[in-house]
Amino acid sequence: MGEIEYSEEISGLAPEDLAELDYVDLDPGTSSSLFDTVDTMFSFSLPLFSVLFIAFAGLIIFVIVRNFRKAKSAGFDPLTMETDLMARAANSALLAPKKSIEDKLSELDSLHSRGVITRDEYLQARRDALGG
Repeated sequence: MGEIEYSEEISGLAPEDLAELDYVDLDPGTSSSLFDTVDTMFSFSLPLFSVLFIAFAGLIIFVIVRNFRKAKSAGFDPLTMETDLMARAANSALLAPKKSIEDKLSELDSLHSRGVITRDEYLQARRDALGG
């Protein structure tokens, strides 16, 4: 194989100008300014990252513990709170299907025939159900 020849000639520069240029020496036995810079950045950034990571993890743990205590004090089981709330919402009157007018009138008839409501209450409820 042929040898690679190294030349210090760069167009537009005199050989004495090359001595003033900074360059990266890739010889592992010596340290260069680029590697020193990377090493310095790493030595500052690793502890900073570690401190930020620990602070963020501490914040997450604080929020979890606070929410757990708040749920306990409100009477909920923190481990099943989401399921409990969803079950309550599903069984609430707001999410229940609307009764038809026929169903409402038939329920009023049943209540009146069993004597649960009086005739006046029955007539008033019937008017309210019919929207009048």
